[in-house]
Amino acid sequence: MLNQQAQSLEEKITKFVKCTQRRNIRESLVACALIAVFAFDIAYSISLQRGDKLSIIGGGIVIFALLLDITIIWWKLHILKSELSAFPPNRFPDKWKHHLTKQARMLRLAWLWYLLPLFLGIFIYLLSVYDLFSISIIMLFLLEIFLFIGAWRSNLQAAKQIERNRDACFGSLRNF
Repeated sequence: MLNQQAQSLEEKITKFVKCTQRRNIRESLVACALIAVFAFDIAYSISLQRGDKLSIIGGGIVIFALLLDITIIWWKLHILKSELSAFPPNRFPDKWKHHLTKQARMLRLAWLWYLLPLFLGIFIYLLSVYDLFSISIIMLFLLEIFLFIGAWRSNLQAAKQIERNRDACFGSLRNF
């Protein structure tokens, strides 16, 4: 029974690590594509010598936000696959509990390091495209708020699920 639980724990942690790595790669690829788009737009704006500074500022903020996201994803949220063999979850439960706790904490704070800078940059960029008092900018701002809240709630739900899984895995392990 104990061996079966240890094997189940190892399978769950392996699945978690793979899921985390896929998320990191997916979000990094999207961020790199968006960096390329906004960098091209900034270069194009500069080459045309448009008087539009808001698009350059907004695009710069978006690029900075995406670089910040990539840095945090690969610095704080990345878990090396080799850690599974170097630190088996059944022998090093505290290490893996710490990893799960850190993932959940960073997801809870995603509004601060991920969403806020990105949406601020996008909003400033959109101000350069649309008139400040037009219905279009108001609708886009409301859409941006709606997306912000949706992404924030999604990250909070993911954090709660990670915490539930952490407590289920490591709570039962400590009873033996």
